Amino acid sequence: MNTKKVIAKQKAPLSKIMGPHVRQVIPSAVGYLDPFVLLDHFGPIEKKPNSQGTPPHPHAGIATITYLFEGSNRHQDSYGHDAVISAGDLAWMQAGKGIVHAEGMNENKTASEIVHGLQLWISLPADDKFIEPDFFYYPSNGLPTFQHQEAKIKVLCGELLGYTSPAKSLSPAFIYDIKIPQGQSVELPIAIGDTCGVYLIDGELEIGEVNLLPGRMAKLDTENEILSIKALNHSRLIVLGGTPLEEPIVVNASFVMNTKEEILQVIRDYENGEMGSVKI
Repeated sequence: MNTKKVIAKQKAPLSKIMGPHVRQVIPSAVGYLDPFVLLDHFGPIEKKPNSQGTPPHPHAGIATITYLFEGSNRHQDSYGHDAVISAGDLAWMQAGKGIVHAEGMNENKTASEIVHGLQLWISLPADDKFIEPDFFYYPSNGLPTFQHQEAKIKVLCGELLGYTSPAKSLSPAFIYDIKIPQGQSVELPIAIGDTCGVYLIDGELEIGEVNLLPGRMAKLDTENEILSIKALNHSRLIVLGGTPLEEPIVVNASFVMNTKEEILQVIRDYENGEMGSVKI
């Protein structure tokens, strides 16, 4: 079996929209990683008791995923869902035809905390772009975690080595949170044809002859089936990818559709109040 090769590597730049505490990994570093259309790495940043979070805003055509390494975050949306996620938890919002949500608003904190995590967007298949919105909360203790070789692996989405996440993605995708001790290696099976990327949170990695430092994203080939990683220092990384949808992508702000006509439709729906509102 052949090991995967790095075909692109790039440091994630600071987000032009979200500010200096957010790095936009996808698409800014290596383009889209079909079916993923966005990966933002936020923090570590101090969230003070009077922090206002992210005010209500709409999404359509995607699933948004928030995963925390540290801290907590409140999710509220126009379909009445209200949940506070903590470190290790997963918030999964299926935006479908359109939903409005707010993040980190009115948390009634009495002390500051460090918040650090990821937000990802997965494009929904064309047939599911206009499904009914929904929201799912997955606590950390319900996400499978296991030891493989010398690595500790948590399956946030998809399946790996017989361990399957309860998170149900309408697009075939996988997300793994992996910790590897210094000097140790791990090999993971990745289906031939699937996209695959490695984003390093902490430490230093070696993939083949390519070194990876924190804040960098490596994009792997789709022809080989074994991802081989060595940790030069104690490392935490995210491995993500999936079966490509191979559908056109049209992005307008927080809407991700397949055509300009669909974009215009969801903009009209939002402006007409059909996505509802969040009671803050």
